[in-house]
Amino acid sequence: MASTLDFFAIPQDEVALFRQLARHGATVYPELVPPGYVAPRADEAVVASLDQEAYYLAFEALAPVVVHPVKRGPARGMLEIEEIPSPVFHYERSVRNEAGELVGGRIWAELLVTGSTEDRRGKPRALALAFDDLHQWFRKGWRRSEPKGYWVGPRTGEAWKRGELVLREPGHKGRIYGVWR
Repeated sequence: MASTLDFFAIPQDEVALFRQLARHGATVYPELVPPGYVAPRADEAVVASLDQEAYYLAFEALAPVVVHPVKRGPARGMLEIEEIPSPVFHYERSVRNEAGELVGGRIWAELLVTGSTEDRRGKPRALALAFDDLHQWFRKGWRRSEPKGYWVGPRTGEAWKRGELVLREPGHKGRIYGVWR
């Protein structure tokens, strides 16, 4: 069963998120990895170079990242990360859409490989601890959305309160969110 954290974050909140991830020694991979790619550390300096909508945050100190080459299609020759056996979080950025609305982002992690809650084999326990630490960090400093379901970064909440932002759920007909209190 996958664990997710849905959020809204403008670039200042994203920098704070990556500052938090740096404590765990994560590295950043694109969804399609070119051969010979050297992954940078996930810290506040790497945020300026993020140009895609989704990345993998790898915890390579816990276990190796499992990749396989793409054999067909336009991405032929690139490498794909296998999410289930690898110690990674899938990170979808919170970016603006064509209308200027901030679309929600998500951190997704498969923490239990077998699906059985009693069986903890396959994934390192430290990966679940890193995810729990990130969740606790969201709970301490970020605000809840109205209706429930998303975490809203402190700077994002301030911008929404000033009327500068519209928070939109991802998807074709995503609904509009606000900030609770």
